[in-house]
Amino acid sequence: MREKHFKGEWKFLEKIIYGIPTEKATEAAIELALYFRALDDDENLMGYWRQGNMPKVGTLYLKDAPSEPLSPREMSNKVIHAAAIRWELSEEPKIICHGRDEEKWLRAEIEVRALLYLGGQLGS
Repeated sequence: MREKHFKGEWKFLEKIIYGIPTEKATEAAIELALYFRALDDDENLMGYWRQGNMPKVGTLYLKDAPSEPLSPREMSNKVIHAAAIRWELSEEPKIICHGRDEEKWLRAEIEVRALLYLGGQLGS
């Protein structure tokens, strides 16, 4: 869209269209992860889920092991401790968290739909 309708140099257009929304969405993802961790600490959601059906909110890719399902608690940890967070806005949007060099994990791919479903369940 930008190339079609905005010819030439538009100094702050990229920041307005992409930069600021990405920053705000990333802040919201970190805030959600912190709230979820606090809720799990207070209500022991993971203990409840371990008794039945553990929800999967994505996939955790490890350095020296096969990938594994990403639990809500691990999702929170990966968002909080990520070296970088980026957004994949495809038909099935994902939040991609990249691990630090010293971590045992490479990246966590969080499925936005699964995260919204989880949030909807908690609010019910």
